[in-house]
Amino acid sequence: MKKQTKRALKIVDIAKEPLEKLPYITAASKGAGISYEWLPVYWGEMFELPEELDAIIIASDLQGIAGHHQETIEEVPKLLGEELAEVLSLLFQIHLPNLDPAKVMVCLCGDLYTDLTKRGASGNPLPVWRAFQSQFGFVTGIAGNHDLLTNKEQVELDSTSGIHFFSDGGTVIYANLAVAGLGGIIGKGDKPNRMGETDYLAKLRDILRHVPDILLLHESPKISAQGLPGNPHIWNELQNAAELLVCCGHVHWDTPLVETNDGLQILNADGRAFVFTAATLN
Repeated sequence: MKKQTKRALKIVDIAKEPLEKLPYITAASKGAGISYEWLPVYWGEMFELPEELDAIIIASDLQGIAGHHQETIEEVPKLLGEELAEVLSLLFQIHLPNLDPAKVMVCLCGDLYTDLTKRGASGNPLPVWRAFQSQFGFVTGIAGNHDLLTNKEQVELDSTSGIHFFSDGGTVIYANLAVAGLGGIIGKGDKPNRMGETDYLAKLRDILRHVPDILLLHESPKISAQGLPGNPHIWNELQNAAELLVCCGHVHWDTPLVETNDGLQILNADGRAFVFTAATLN
């Protein structure tokens, strides 16, 4: 399907206060037991959201187990992303009863697994993908550096209707949007979901040459001028991109959205979820 020429997708508003906060637990740093946290869900608006879509959900780094109660630890744990999919479906029913879940696209920017016994553990994110696919029309995304899939799990993800997983980078057209993805991070190739700097940047340049509307990365660019952490090489490559929405995570920014004069927007979704609906002109 060929993408039609149109104006660029653009975030025009994100609420200052979250619409909802989901309780979750995760392994505390330095082996200090369990940390009790909250995942904020923000509502926002976009210009040029295609008529084929009622909403876009964007989330990253959902590294937690749902709930704050002791039984959460003792029973079969539910990954935070599984809970998020269910809660978002309920929020839509309450706040947007006319929204069609089949016209919602979900963008996942990686690191969807957690292990309460070890902070930063790697494992299977497939339950989160299944949960979103069961609630919404289309789920796309990438692997973070802590997402591990067996060959069988990879086959399931690649063959499930309503899912497009960018296992090796690339672009897909959905709802008249060119959505691109490049997972993992820059690093030594002897660890999962890491790529040498030269290879990673070459893939990124190739993706940018195809001029996508949305680019999903796990690793955020470093924007030194604004004190935002990340990878400076990714930021350098993005300098030539215009009218593009980049969604990323891996490191946390206090300011979730950055925009350049050329219309490049970068949304850091680390430990956050965003729901965007169409903006209306006043």
